[in-house]
Amino acid sequence: MFGLRGRTLLTLILITALTLLALIYHMLSTCMTAPSTQNPQSHQDSLTSETAAPSYRTQDRQIPRSHSTPLFTGHKIVHLDLKGAPPVLEYYHHLFKLFKTLGATGVLLEYEDMFPYGDSLQNVTATNAYSLQDIDRIQESAGDNNLMVIPLIQTFGHLEFLLKLEYFKDLREVSRYPQVICPTNPQTLPLLQQMIDQIIQHHPGIKYLHIGADEVYHIGECSRCIDEISKHQWTKRQLFLSHVQKITRYIRKNYPHVKILMWDDQFRGISPSEIMETGLHKAVEPVVWKYTRNPAAALDIQWEGYSKIWKSVWVATAFKGATEPDRYWTDISHHLENHQRWLEIMEHWSDRISFKGVILTGWQRYDHFSVLCELLASALPSLAVNLAVLQSKSLNDFFGEAPADVTRALQCDGTVSLTIPEPNYDWTKCRFPGVEVYTVILRLFGINQEIQRMEEENTFKGWLKDYNIRHVFSNPSYVEQAVVDLDRFKMELVYIEGEMKRAMEGVYDEFTFTEWIETFVVPLNEKVTRLWEAKERLLERSSWPRRPLKSEL
Repeated sequence: MFGLRGRTLLTLILITALTLLALIYHMLSTCMTAPSTQNPQSHQDSLTSETAAPSYRTQDRQIPRSHSTPLFTGHKIVHLDLKGAPPVLEYYHHLFKLFKTLGATGVLLEYEDMFPYGDSLQNVTATNAYSLQDIDRIQESAGDNNLMVIPLIQTFGHLEFLLKLEYFKDLREVSRYPQVICPTNPQTLPLLQQMIDQIIQHHPGIKYLHIGADEVYHIGECSRCIDEISKHQWTKRQLFLSHVQKITRYIRKNYPHVKILMWDDQFRGISPSEIMETGLHKAVEPVVWKYTRNPAAALDIQWEGYSKIWKSVWVATAFKGATEPDRYWTDISHHLENHQRWLEIMEHWSDRISFKGVILTGWQRYDHFSVLCELLASALPSLAVNLAVLQSKSLNDFFGEAPADVTRALQCDGTVSLTIPEPNYDWTKCRFPGVEVYTVILRLFGINQEIQRMEEENTFKGWLKDYNIRHVFSNPSYVEQAVVDLDRFKMELVYIEGEMKRAMEGVYDEFTFTEWIETFVVPLNEKVTRLWEAKERLLERSSWPRRPLKSEL
């Protein structure tokens, strides 16, 4: 009995000692992890500085935020560039529903020649332009999804769709170039006012109108403009401001409920005092755009001046159409970094200037004359990921995989890696509207890569040069090795054309299909056909002449 009591007592002592140790450990841990009352953001700062690239994040005073509050709470406007590959009407229903799900709050509609202008402008429109009833239905679909509609009208540069025509070529600033309208031609303002009237008339209730005015590459070069500059002793900058001032006065007088947006790039070389003297600091809200991986590098010097001129600005990122003018697949990593860096810029300057909204641009052509770049339908994964970036709760949120909200909205079967270079097979396992287009583009990318690898093989570089083909002089053994997959490539391109035709049904019209095939498939098919014909000629030969070979040069 005594032995049991002794063991029981020992057990009680051990339990008591362990309890005291646990209590002491808990008290010490609480003291060590309690936030400092002097610096409540120290933990967030340390996380930020650990992961930051050389950027604003290493310098910034962190703004206290709720973990449930996104860094950016302004408008998120998706830009639809309709001067190339305009969607068919029924596609807008699926598109706008997805935009809403992804967190967009509006759409910027850049119609260009797809708007059905009337009266003296009726010959400006494309032959496949939307009808006025179509315009109404597009707006209804946007309204059904709580998306604000902002029309965009070009009023200075990028008027190629109008100035290319014989009827309007006298309005060009430089007669050879159909890009910029002459601001001093007496016909210019009435023409632009007519365009503005028709757009606003068929967009009742709009809150904003975007007047473009970017990339005015030619100004003050025609005789009228030179005389005007001389008469007023202006600079070319002041001529630009004068034209914009006339446009904004007309809109504010006739449509006082409409706020005016315009691209900022032409302001970048103009002093704050010059801008404010014209009253444009009250008349327009600038949209500051940059689509590179590091927009801060080009824009750092602008913010000090802009913060003196405007209380609030908009910014423009890009989710597609801003890397190469003939790229048919979207480099998500480029656009992801563009959006991340823009978040840093807005965070850094938010105590000096208000950021009202972000316009996620999706360019379809670099200008009216250029070829198609990435199709909207195939760029929806990029749009989804970058809208998610803008709704991040921390600068450190992103990510090796597409967030769950994105994969859910795009109806993906499983996760999607963002570390795999685009185009990425993972996206083909989703069911977003237009995924079939993405799948065909992935296939075209694959065949392009295979052909490129074929051309980099030594057997191709040594025995299938133009010299070999011109003289029908090569080793059949190496020729056969070099082009062993050529017949398969020909069949694959035929398949791609058929698949894209089916994929575009209900998304794009026949004109977009034809242009896309002519731009991206026909040149490749012609290359393969030329190689196939060259191979046949080279393999027909069974004896060859003595060197040196005769040249016809």
